[in-house]
Parts: sequence; structure tokens; C-alpha cells
Amino acid sequence: MPIYILLILSFLQIGLLGIGGSPSAQALLEHEVVTLHHWLTPEQMADLMVFCRMLPGGTGVNTASLTGSVAAASQFGFWGCALASIVSVTSLAIPAALWTAVIARFQKNRESQSFLNCAMVVLRPLIPGLIAAAAILLMRQDNFGSLDKTPWEFWMSTFLFLATLIGVGYYRFNSLFIVLLCGLAGLIIY
Repeated sequence: MPIYILLILSFLQIGLLGIGGSPSAQALLEHEVVTLHHWLTPEQMADLMVFCRMLPGGTGVNTASLTGSVAAASQFGFWGCALASIVSVTSLAIPAALWTAVIARFQKNRESQSFLNCAMVVLRPLIPGLIAAAAILLMRQDNFGSLDKTPWEFWMSTFLFLATLIGVGYYRFNSLFIVLLCGLAGLIIY
């Protein structure tokens, strides 16, 4: 039973503090799931992030579902994993519903508009920082290789990362198209 309580507390915290959506909450997800509770290894988390980006729905919801299942897999059977997934997703969604209700209430009230605008001015600069923290967390040796041990893998991974960044950011290519190109390049290069 303590696993369910830990899942509830962890994903309530992620839902409460993950303002800005899944990209900004990724650093917090990484901290809770990998560093603090050791439910996933860093390699599993990196694979999970890639997998969740390809699934329909938000990355946070998909990560909560799969992490809950993995966290309960060693102790409980199929139904325990299903319950852990439901608990994780629900715990992640409850703060979002509360945030939505609070902001909707502030938007209805004309006197509260200045407070809401002030809060948004404070929060807007934080979101890119959280997204950058998530990107930095994924730039590890298990994802990019090592310049000392595997220089070919390191430089090819760096090239694919920069090509993806330029393709999506500057040329506005579709993300699915970029994923397919990188997969094809991976098959050819490796």
C-alpha cells in the first residue's frame, strides 16, 4: 500500500507545480520518478519520454500512467499495476482541475484581473527555464554517448539533435516527420 501513497503524493506535487504543461513538468517528473523514488532508471525515463511523445495525449498523463504501472509491477499483479496507473493519472489531473477552477474564478471577477495578469508576468519567464532544465536532463551519456568512449555515437547524436532542433524550430517541419527521419538515420548510421 505505501507505493500507492507515494504515487499519489508524487503526482499531486507534479500536477500542482508543473505549471506550463508537460514540457515544463519534465524536470520535476525526472526528479520524482528517477532520482527520488528510483521507480525508473535514467535510460528508462529517456525511453519513456520518447515513447510518450509519440502516443496521443499529454506526456505527463502518459508518463504518470506508465510510471504507476512500472512502480507497482514488482509488488502487485496486473490489477495492482492498473490501479497504480489510475491513481497516478488521477493524482496528476486533480491539481490541474483545481488550477483551472481557480483561474476561471479569477477571470470572471474584474477586480482580480490585475492579480492574474501579475501572476502570469511572473510565471511566463519560468516556463522556458523548466523546459531547458528538462532538455539538459536528457542530455546524458546514455542518450548521446561519450566523447571519450564512443565519439562516433556522440557526434552523430549531437548532429541528429541539432538537425531536429533546426528542422522543427526554424523550418517548422512536422514532429512526426522528424521522428521518422531520425529513425531512418539511426537505422542507416548505426
